[in-house]
Amino acid sequence: MNKQWAAYQNSQAFASRVATLYGEGAQVLENQKARYGKLVERFEKRFGAEHGELCFFSAPGRTEIGGNHTDHNNGRCLAGAVNLDTIACVEKTDDNTIVVDSEGFPPITVDLSSLEIREKDFGTTLALIRGTAGVMQQMGYKVGGFKATISSSVL
Repeated sequence: MNKQWAAYQNSQAFASRVATLYGEGAQVLENQKARYGKLVERFEKRFGAEHGELCFFSAPGRTEIGGNHTDHNNGRCLAGAVNLDTIACVEKTDDNTIVVDSEGFPPITVDLSSLEIREKDFGTTLALIRGTAGVMQQMGYKVGGFKATISSSVL
């Protein structure tokens, strides 16, 4: 087991983060330890056990209570986060490459030295990642490589 993860999963910082994201309770904490632990195991299986600092991210699912899709047309929408989310285990790299390994899908690799629009990739996750990195770079942000494993409980 990854030493960083072993220490973090038993820390007050992790327990506090879990309580904020998922609610309080021993069973909630144990469920999230198992869930994130499985993600770390997948990360190590895919990318190897020797690595730098791991970062963890959670993006909540949402439900639209009213005004579904009107927000796409300059309207207003009342949305709320739900207790389902997409989680990621990420490590920064220096190789100018993004590798995303999302559970249930083939891995995606993006070379950050080539961020131009490619018509053949239109509508794909690859194009979305490349396009987001390209726009961020155009806006003056430093864009760099990373490796990520992703898992989702969102329906």
